[in-house]
Amino acid sequence: MNAESLTERLASNWAKIRFGDIPGEVVDGVKKNILDTLAVAMAGAHTQEARQVRTALTGGRGVSGSLLWGTPFRVSPAHAALANGTAAHARDFDDGGGPGHAGSTVLPAALAVTEANGGDGRTLIAATIAGYDVGYRALQALGGFAVHTGRGWHSSGTMGSLAAAAAAAKSLGLDAERFADALGIAGSFTGGVWAFIDDGAMTKRIHPGKAGETGVDAALLAEAGITGPRRVFEAEWGGLYATYNNGQGFPEQALVGLGADFNVATAYIKPYACCRGSHSTIDTILSIMRERDVKPTDIARIAIRASETAVNMLSVDPIETVFDAQFSLPYAVSVALCDGSVGLDRFDPPRTDDPLVAETFAKISMHVDTDIELEDGPQLDVEFSSGETLTLHAGNPTTAKGSAQNPLSHDEVVAKAHALLAPLDPDLPRRLAHAVDNLEDAPDLSDLLCVLGAERRDHCLGD
Repeated sequence: MNAESLTERLASNWAKIRFGDIPGEVVDGVKKNILDTLAVAMAGAHTQEARQVRTALTGGRGVSGSLLWGTPFRVSPAHAALANGTAAHARDFDDGGGPGHAGSTVLPAALAVTEANGGDGRTLIAATIAGYDVGYRALQALGGFAVHTGRGWHSSGTMGSLAAAAAAAKSLGLDAERFADALGIAGSFTGGVWAFIDDGAMTKRIHPGKAGETGVDAALLAEAGITGPRRVFEAEWGGLYATYNNGQGFPEQALVGLGADFNVATAYIKPYACCRGSHSTIDTILSIMRERDVKPTDIARIAIRASETAVNMLSVDPIETVFDAQFSLPYAVSVALCDGSVGLDRFDPPRTDDPLVAETFAKISMHVDTDIELEDGPQLDVEFSSGETLTLHAGNPTTAKGSAQNPLSHDEVVAKAHALLAPLDPDLPRRLAHAVDNLEDAPDLSDLLCVLGAERRDHCLGD
């Protein structure tokens, strides 16, 4: 008899885990990610991308099914995952980790299925944690984020499908056999490439939602008896190792701490509204501004040296759209220097018409340094107007502010939600935080859905 495949190991582990098996600190940690994801999604629901996806799915009409957050519309659970995942990622301010962008791939799937089945808050939390864990482990099986991204794959789209399938399967309470089928089905249809970086196509925003849709469909098909390949990673021809990683797999990395480490802490929450690859550099710039009272006029030039993958990801020019600004490290450094703040309002819309930002941006260049790996982070050669020069090492972007090594506090996550949602409704951030904080005691999702539907009813929690 063959040994259990990676898919079967992951499935059997999560099929048997119950809410009471999950440590309290993991539950508290994931609730911060849930709050963050829901806040950015409700803000993102008003973007062009989210409106267009919503129109495509509803024709502008509400139907029965799962809620589209921030609206009165309802669609099928799979389409809700697609639309809400797009909204959550529409401005790239959602969390990372797991399969890449964890919250926007996992939570829309978990919530849509839990809502459709009348599940409680604990079911939603456990399903979300399952998605974070399986998504992270699936990505590790392919060598991790840097290796996968270096090949041109967008991990939120590729391994996000398996993460969403795990979340949906856990919410449905599938046994180990059907859980493994769900992962195999999701792996059969998963995909996502970085081609959007070439022209800023909207597919970047849709990848997490599409992964969520694939995962929900996979779990529902598995529940109905459709089988999926159990060796979806290992199959010599057509398996994920062969297709995505030239035949090389790292199952031992994927299984480290299985059942004991839930990998929620691998997910960072963004303090800055741009690609995570820019964040350690922004930390470095803000730090030197505080330490030396640096102003943009003090800078003569900055040459940023980084890995080839980082330069491919972060050197978009010219800056014409929100996407362009979010994937330009020189632009992020410019607004950090000029404003000391790197919130969403610095990117949406881009501030290229600000003379000081434009002047600062013109002083900054990016260059490939073959001695620097993606997770080393960029190095900055700074020349001051005084003639002084300084080399700054930004360090690994994945350990920048918002990571487990430098986490945002609960109050900081609430403050981020307030900045995003208060313009829509001054009381909305408080109501959302209250619903999420009390989620494990909720007998159903009605209070949370009341807030997410932007309803103002007397029976809504916190009203």
